[in-house]
Amino acid sequence: MEKKYLNRWKLTDIFVLAADAIAVIIYLVLFVKAFIDIPVPTKEEIVDINFVFNGLQLSILAIFAMIATPLLFIDSKTHFNKVEYEMDPWFAGNTFVKGIISLLLLNPVSAIIRFYNTHNILKFATGHSYLEAIKNMGRWFKVKFQNFKNRKNSPDHEGEATEEEIRLRKKIRTQTIGIAAKTVLLYSLIGIAAAFVFLPFYWMVLTALKTFEETQSTNPSFFVALKDMQWVNFKYVLNEMDFGLYIYNTLLVGIISTLGTVITTVFAAFAFSRIDFKGRETLFSILLMTMMIPGELYIITNFITVAEFGWISTAGNKVFLAMIIPFMTSVFYIFFLRQTFKQIPNSLYQAAQVDGCTDFKYLVRVMLPIAGPTVFTITILSVIGSWNAFIWPRLMATMLPNSNEKFYLISVALNKASFMDPEGMRLMYNLQIAASALVTIPLLIVFLALRKYIIRGVGRSGIKG
Repeated sequence: MEKKYLNRWKLTDIFVLAADAIAVIIYLVLFVKAFIDIPVPTKEEIVDINFVFNGLQLSILAIFAMIATPLLFIDSKTHFNKVEYEMDPWFAGNTFVKGIISLLLLNPVSAIIRFYNTHNILKFATGHSYLEAIKNMGRWFKVKFQNFKNRKNSPDHEGEATEEEIRLRKKIRTQTIGIAAKTVLLYSLIGIAAAFVFLPFYWMVLTALKTFEETQSTNPSFFVALKDMQWVNFKYVLNEMDFGLYIYNTLLVGIISTLGTVITTVFAAFAFSRIDFKGRETLFSILLMTMMIPGELYIITNFITVAEFGWISTAGNKVFLAMIIPFMTSVFYIFFLRQTFKQIPNSLYQAAQVDGCTDFKYLVRVMLPIAGPTVFTITILSVIGSWNAFIWPRLMATMLPNSNEKFYLISVALNKASFMDPEGMRLMYNLQIAASALVTIPLLIVFLALRKYIIRGVGRSGIKG
């Protein structure tokens, strides 16, 4: 195996990642530009049976982005984690297939480099070129076919094998069939379960991209052609129903409250796990007991408090303070992070004190890097919780004069908005589901992208179930 081919792969693979990253950016920019250029229709036009928006360009760009983005992240992980002994013909074939995918995604630069990298991997792993690899594959199939023919003429078929050999072969054949049957059954059950989980999300996106007449049909179609996808539904929801503003409000409240939650959680967990002060365990036990009280019972006291501060007496931006401040701490997250901090040996803390290290410096330089996955998990869960919050944001927004809608969060807007047709007779499911997709899809993407870190953080905390 020649080392130079491995070095070539490492160097050229960087150009692959760069080409893929540029392609993803181009897909997203073109998609956003095409989406912005969509003329905003009226509700009457959406209801009109003759109104059909041609969404072929947007649909193709969306598919390209959905394929290229995960491929970029997978290749980035492969580039930094691949070791020499994993560079084999199977990996070369995988790289070749990705080159074909790059061609289909209209990314010829990435495709050409991938095809070149396939050659480098083959030369490093086997010492063969493309042509030699194809010849070896032909020889492999030829040998397999010859072995199959030889088995037909083996003593087992001619009746010359001993009874012990026949019994052993039958036993091996039975075990092989059993293992294959179990594998097929297992993956079939997993596939069915995955289909049940995936189907509601697929139907949600499909309905959001249908016309009004299609959503009213008693025999709805299970597929929509790319050119018939009504991206205009999302355009109408974001512009005419102000869901763009509601998303901005939700992000503002979610980001600030999450930062506050992380800061208070880190300091509180450090105090309850490392700083020895009188009544520490008693105070922590009292905090844990508050977890048994439903959060809805705090609404009245929280409301009285923010009302006395004057945060909901006017229609000013102070209402955001009322949505953020009461939820900038969490007893559960404190307990969650404290469990991780408790697993760090106390000898490290004592050694740091001997060296003159302050508690803050020890927290920042030692404990936070070790507990990084748990802190990351708390951040993700806090953002998800803020995004899904409904009762408190609705109470704060509806208590303002004239129930000011410009302070709605997206969950409140989804509940309060009217999705009826202009006559008020029929519900416009395509618009309602489009708005629901705006709430659901971002969370789904965040969870799928970061699920590994969430599971890792839960595992490190020592909390089970």
